[in-house]
Amino acid sequence: MSAAEVDSTLAVSAQETTADDETTAAGNSRLDGMRAILTRALWMWDNGQVLTCAFVETPGNDIQQSKVISIAKEWERYANIKLDFESTAKNPEEAIIRISFSAPGFPTWSHIGKTALAEIRGRATMGLGQVYPHSANANPAERGVILHEFGHALGYLDEHQSPRRGDKLKLKEKEAIEFFKSVMFPSWTEEDTRRFFLNVYNQREVSNYSSVDLTSIMMYFMPAELNEQGIEIPPNYELSALDKAFAFLNYPFLGGPAPDASHTLDNALDTIGVTGKFRESITAEFNENDWRGVRAEFARWALNAKAEASKEEAVAEREAEAGFGVQTGS
Repeated sequence: MSAAEVDSTLAVSAQETTADDETTAAGNSRLDGMRAILTRALWMWDNGQVLTCAFVETPGNDIQQSKVISIAKEWERYANIKLDFESTAKNPEEAIIRISFSAPGFPTWSHIGKTALAEIRGRATMGLGQVYPHSANANPAERGVILHEFGHALGYLDEHQSPRRGDKLKLKEKEAIEFFKSVMFPSWTEEDTRRFFLNVYNQREVSNYSSVDLTSIMMYFMPAELNEQGIEIPPNYELSALDKAFAFLNYPFLGGPAPDASHTLDNALDTIGVTGKFRESITAEFNENDWRGVRAEFARWALNAKAEASKEEAVAEREAEAGFGVQTGS
């Protein structure tokens, strides 16, 4: 993603989940006792749902629209979801996902999953100000923007704010604040940088995450000077293997193959690294054609994986402290 890309989640908070969603979650016995880590999962659409999409406000030209349609639908190869750009073409204000090509303040942004339903009827739920009207062939940056924002529309959050970011990256706060103050237009305040870049999501409010995927389409680009490891993270323009695996497990193809037949349940579990009892429980729910059960068991695995990673980190820190010991002078 370019430096100018920001995802606007200001309009809808986690507390705006509908009463029907709360009732559904509470009524599913597999989810009892797990609602804390499934809060963000409630923002995801039902499996197999048809999401009507249309262009509003600044609807762009045929070139822009064609690029969005062809690239966005790549998600359909790995997620059991339908992006329908035809049904509401003549009445775009009725679409669930409403796309504008204007860029007031935030060049590219999207509401996250079902939070789009809280937007005022007819107003955009996604902005694609970095998809341009001149060339019919999308450049890599345009591909990345479209795939990233439709990832948000399906319910995915930014990878760099994962609760497990610390497994691979430790960010430099001062450098990040200065960087985004200088490169963003309008300039980001310190609060903006903390909200959109430095802060991580509360692990009790998200589900279905693993160790940070630096190649994910949901990962921001990052200059090496912004993290202590000195890792340069280039813009990602394609769906990563983990992006595809997560799409399959969150929106599984039940009762038939995925459009890309190489993407199976076993392939997704192998890619993510799910083994043992959690693999068995996810497989059992999949075989029962229960997509809610698949999501719930996947969330349990994610919580356990985070706990195991935290335990290993604590052990390593204790061993490091024991190795150095306490040094005193005479």
